[in-house]
Amino acid sequence: MLTSILKQKKQAVLDGWFSQIIDTYPSGSTKFLAGEKDRFANPVGSTFRTELEIVYDAFLSDMNTECVAASFDRINRIRAVQDFSASQAVAFIFFLKTVIRRELAEEISGESGITEEILALESRIDTLALLAFDSFMLCRERLFEVRCNDIKRQASLATARTVKTLPSKSEGDQ
Repeated sequence: MLTSILKQKKQAVLDGWFSQIIDTYPSGSTKFLAGEKDRFANPVGSTFRTELEIVYDAFLSDMNTECVAASFDRINRIRAVQDFSASQAVAFIFFLKTVIRRELAEEISGESGITEEILALESRIDTLALLAFDSFMLCRERLFEVRCNDIKRQASLATARTVKTLPSKSEGDQ
């Protein structure tokens, strides 16, 4: 029953979820992320909108973890390079609970047997959060590997330059 209601309220839930996510950014960014619809001018906002819809559809259906993990990877690639802690980066999943409670407030207050359905939905959101956390940590690990390899490459280049500039011993100096 709740799943069919959530499918009917899909756009309202997605809009509310997106709004809560962009509220985690500085106020100047929020207006741009929310207002600019061109995916080339606003790739971050576009990625969030696209991937949230994929996650939401999976959440309401078969919960295809591969599909969800791919969407989380695309979202977390963005959040991993920004100034978010791991918990801040994946907190957006829990925003879905808030939005669903708000959108279903009328239905929840009118039905006494709906509690188990709500708990089941929230449990699925918790599962999404764990998947998002794993995805975020993989993105961070890859980012640190790239940075580490870059530092190694720079150190290697510096060593090579130093070796080239050192005077070599000629046979007469021995």
